[in-house]
Amino acid sequence: MTVSAAAPLSVVVVGSGNVGTALATNLRALGHQVRIARRSAGDDDSIGIDGASVDADVTILAVPFGVVADVVARLGLAPGAVVVDATNPFGQPLPEGAASGVSVVVQAAGHGVHVVKAFNVLGAEHMAAPTLPDGHRPLLPVAADDATARRLVADLATAMGFDAVEIDGLADAGLLEEAARYWGLLAFRGGRGRDMVLVAHQRPPATDGPSSAAGER
Repeated sequence: MTVSAAAPLSVVVVGSGNVGTALATNLRALGHQVRIARRSAGDDDSIGIDGASVDADVTILAVPFGVVADVVARLGLAPGAVVVDATNPFGQPLPEGAASGVSVVVQAAGHGVHVVKAFNVLGAEHMAAPTLPDGHRPLLPVAADDATARRLVADLATAMGFDAVEIDGLADAGLLEEAARYWGLLAFRGGRGRDMVLVAHQRPPATDGPSSAAGER
């Protein structure tokens, strides 16, 4: 894998809903070559999903979780391809033996495809132009087993306006799906609405004063 987020990338966004459209808008504004793939190509500039990712540098899955396995199997992903799972299995039962939604993507993608979990912990409202009025950026975890693929997507997300945080490995990627549930809990049952995002405020380390005793908060 020799591609870099600093160079124009060939990106296939699978799904033409709110998430897919917003991500495509952001990526096109950065100068990347973006194609939107749909199960049924329309009269617009979208393409069908069969073989859509054969020559793509990055593929982003922005489809309902219930169809993700079928979609991935039809994309033509080759060993070494980078596919970003932006889906969440909300209201969908996981197949027997699947520990998380992303494990379904890994199985469908096949050997050698680099799966990255990202773009799943916030609403589409913040994906086209993520930066907040106060200059803060929405927190965006990026998890993958392959370090190069993870860094590529993290760098891409940073350029898009997110506060990307790399998570080593997909073993805990199910926690990112739980983070999306947490966002939904606050947004809908907590009354904050879809405009709410998660932001990491970092307290600077103390430079003076007494040190905290062990166990003291």
